[in-house]
Amino acid sequence: MSNCVVVPWVNTEEWLKVMNLIYSENSDENEALKWLLLWKARCPSLPSGIESTLILLQVHIQDLNSPDDNGNDHVLRLAYSSAIMRFINHMLDVSITKENTLSKAAKNVGIPDWIVELRHDTAHNNNLPSLSLLRDATQFGLDWLKSNYWKEHKLLITDYKSGRQETDSQEETRVMILVNFCISLSICSNSECKIKTLADIVDVDMRDSIINDARDLIGDNIELSNLRQVTISTLIDKMNYHGKFLLKNKNARKYVNKALLGDESLILSLDTFNYFGTQPQKRHLKLKKKYIQCFEVLIRFLHLNDLLLEFIMGLIKISQESNEQRANLAALWISEIFSAFRKRNHILNKMEKNKYQGHRTHEELKALYRHWFPNYKSGIVFDLNKPIPMELQNIHFIQPIISTYNPFLNYFVKEILHLVEPPLPDIVTNKICELAKLISTPLKNLVTASSRIYTIDDIKSSQDTIDLTESLQNEQELNECKSKGTYQGNGIWELVSDHFQWSACPIGKLPCSYVEQMET
Repeated sequence: MSNCVVVPWVNTEEWLKVMNLIYSENSDENEALKWLLLWKARCPSLPSGIESTLILLQVHIQDLNSPDDNGNDHVLRLAYSSAIMRFINHMLDVSITKENTLSKAAKNVGIPDWIVELRHDTAHNNNLPSLSLLRDATQFGLDWLKSNYWKEHKLLITDYKSGRQETDSQEETRVMILVNFCISLSICSNSECKIKTLADIVDVDMRDSIINDARDLIGDNIELSNLRQVTISTLIDKMNYHGKFLLKNKNARKYVNKALLGDESLILSLDTFNYFGTQPQKRHLKLKKKYIQCFEVLIRFLHLNDLLLEFIMGLIKISQESNEQRANLAALWISEIFSAFRKRNHILNKMEKNKYQGHRTHEELKALYRHWFPNYKSGIVFDLNKPIPMELQNIHFIQPIISTYNPFLNYFVKEILHLVEPPLPDIVTNKICELAKLISTPLKNLVTASSRIYTIDDIKSSQDTIDLTESLQNEQELNECKSKGTYQGNGIWELVSDHFQWSACPIGKLPCSYVEQMET
């Protein structure tokens, strides 16, 4: 029951009843208002969509029941102005940041400029807008809430039964649709594809798939009758807005990695990689620009919705699998994502140093990065408003990652170490990177064929079994030799003091030689 939310309606049936009272053909707005006021009494802090509906519906009914006279006109204009202002504030408050203005936030969710300007006039001008304009704005607000709140939540709302929540396979299906929709749009946004609108998609199956996914996820919030007017960038904005509501539920979030990293994963498909990348090789060393572009929208969507850490951990697990080509591709994606985090830090540091302020679009960020760093190679650039996951900056979190055997650790170990806060000393970072390189390229570090490799059998070779106490006069002499490290059992072995601090000895050094080196 940890994911349950306490709401003012008794059950889903009651919620649907109020929705029908407001928006169905047999609507009864007065009865709907009574229910909304009852919910307000039960729970003073209503969800933004419910609160906004109550505000607009209340002034609309007040207008219908008011006498038609000039004295009442000013009162109604005040009431309408206040309702519209509160509607805009409620629905856009979360989207407004230092870099995201009110007008941009409104545009992202489909609220036209004239509504925003009307809100500005009511707040700052001496003369209130006309009553007819205010009525039109209120009707727009109610219609917008129908599409963006009521219809959206109708698909998500559910009841929790005592004891346990029943499994709902529809939730997993909707997440699968969202992931496929995101990947399709991500591929279409690749500059190599030269796709601006849905009409530009030559593959009929892919176009139909995107249209069907858009209808399932966005519904009536987008007009699909004229495909030449539906741009890929518009669909991406709609997906970012509506996807976050679906992913609020933790049960939905757990299905994302299953959809992205399963056996049928497109992002780990070698066919896709070879088509947009290079010819097949045993090991690939770098992802190609046009291949990265195929999934950039997807990666940024995961970052926007705080899903990137789980995705990275899933990739790290795959990089340790026996399927070398799949593990290779997973490691390259990990490296690319960590590299994008470093780019983000570079941009922020440079902007802070140069006192740059204000919002930057995705393309503006890329251009700014190229300007400041001429050697920049195209790749993913993250939204500056979203921080790097704190876990990836914690040395205690990444320690198991870099200490677990992984033949592809060399691909991303340097990038992840550079994210640690506070920064690690360069000598520590370099030693870890060198060790990772040795592990990932063992064939280059084998001993020569003429070198003798000793085993435990060599210890027993000259005397089958060596009884150390018999070869010495007494136990005291044995201990003395052990402490000095001078005893040689069969001519090639030398005992080392068991009192030596082995953890202080560098990898690849014997305690005796290390001590002698330190003394000289």
